Amino acid sequence: MTALTEGLQDYIEAILLCSAEHKFVRTKHLAEKLGVKSPSVNAAVKELARLGFVEHESYGYIELTAEGRRQAECIYSRHKILYRFFAKTLSLPNDLAEDTACGIEHHLDELTLKKITKLLDFLEQKMKQSEEFTSELRKTLDNE
Repeated sequence: MTALTEGLQDYIEAILLCSAEHKFVRTKHLAEKLGVKSPSVNAAVKELARLGFVEHESYGYIELTAEGRRQAECIYSRHKILYRFFAKTLSLPNDLAEDTACGIEHHLDELTLKKITKLLDFLEQKMKQSEEFTSELRKTLDNE
């Protein structure tokens, strides 16, 4: 398997998300979602096609291959776990939680992500069981 750059990871994740919003994913959808120009999208999609992660004909729709979908779902899963940790557990503002998750999702190894997930699950369980624990956690996190 080819290691994807952060930028290409962002593109396949965006293709996955756009495919949930639109029947067919086009270059303009990715440009809007990622805040980039069409030539940047075209270059990235061409590289993803060369690597076997997407199927795309010039001026046509962009579709993830089975491997592209697998990679995109893995990246998006990491993103959701990190977002949940930052937004729900640490009570960061949604925009900051989103940006932080997006920045970190590319750099975590599987062991670290697994441990963060276990910690997150543990904390969420404790927060459901004990208002006192939740209150203490919030006080600790809000005390700057």
